[in-house]
Amino acid sequence: MANYRVETLDGGFPYINIEGTVARNDTELFRAVSNISKGHASFIVNLTGLESADKEFYDHLNNVSSRSKLKVVSNNSTVSNYCLSMGLKIFPSIKSAQLSFAGDETIKMLLSKLRDVPILSNDAYKLVSYTNDVNANYEELEKMIKDNPGLVSQILRIANSSFFYRNQKITVLSQALVTIGLTHLRRLFEFNFYHSVMGIFGAQKELIDHGKQCAVVAEYIAKQAGASKADLSKIWLAGLLHDVGGQALAFFFPEKYNVARNFVKEQKMPTYLGELVTFGTEHQSVGKILANKWNFPEYLQNIVGDHHYLQIVDGKKLTLPVFCANTYLNNRDGLPAPSYKEKLVEYFQLMNKEMKWENPDDELIKAFESEGPSF
Repeated sequence: MANYRVETLDGGFPYINIEGTVARNDTELFRAVSNISKGHASFIVNLTGLESADKEFYDHLNNVSSRSKLKVVSNNSTVSNYCLSMGLKIFPSIKSAQLSFAGDETIKMLLSKLRDVPILSNDAYKLVSYTNDVNANYEELEKMIKDNPGLVSQILRIANSSFFYRNQKITVLSQALVTIGLTHLRRLFEFNFYHSVMGIFGAQKELIDHGKQCAVVAEYIAKQAGASKADLSKIWLAGLLHDVGGQALAFFFPEKYNVARNFVKEQKMPTYLGELVTFGTEHQSVGKILANKWNFPEYLQNIVGDHHYLQIVDGKKLTLPVFCANTYLNNRDGLPAPSYKEKLVEYFQLMNKEMKWENPDDELIKAFESEGPSF
């Protein structure tokens, strides 16, 4: 027979600790779990001291989870794997399970607030995608742009700027497109897409500049490793948008976000960990929700949602340059962050190219040496 006790943790979280061996006829324990689920919308089950249990016990937990949000604490791989196979969430500690409840509440509030956030127009991203197409042509691009007076005006201004100096002023859209070229046009559309996202959250210049710098460094790393033109564009855009979840947290919960930032400075920990302690969730998870809401392409959703943890193995060719660029910038600016150099070597190996930089910090400064037209 199993030993168990029911408690209430700080914050009012109901909690049941189960130790020993659970048999199928452990009716008192089964009843205790059922009673907690009936009286509470969520609770924690600590199985750290569980030695073994019949299948009926796991089935019971699974049935209970259909009416009450259940968090299981376990560091036993057998127990954890059994629970995971049934769709139950596993946490390594009681504290992490408690934080997860706080995260659930943050996400719930965020989703409620997002109802008032406009659905992002994907017109700008359509232009990004089109200019990435090997079959892209100026005639078709002109058709896509000509009814957008703001964009036409912007393109004419850039075509007549000092970067594209011409003896004669350009007044025709078709000529302006050819003058600027597809590469710079794509960069313009990427910036427009980025600013349309940041504009929703009223992002400050410092945060916008970080995104731009991350894009520049990430693209430079990828270019040196031999990435394709299509992947360079994806990496650039992901560098711009990687912290969109942080913008949302700062916009919707400004006071709490300041608490998180202060905690990061005091404890000298990475930003996402400070967010996790404060909100119970962090900007990657929030960013992925936003990216999904706005129908970002899958690769962009994955990078926004995984640029710190690097858990999505298949996407590392796109995510690693963003991770390295972001971490390099944080190190440069004196913010708490791990070293990026081991991951930089991993990325070059993944690209089947030798990384010969003796001092990557000095090498990455070169990313800012080549300036394009002002957008």
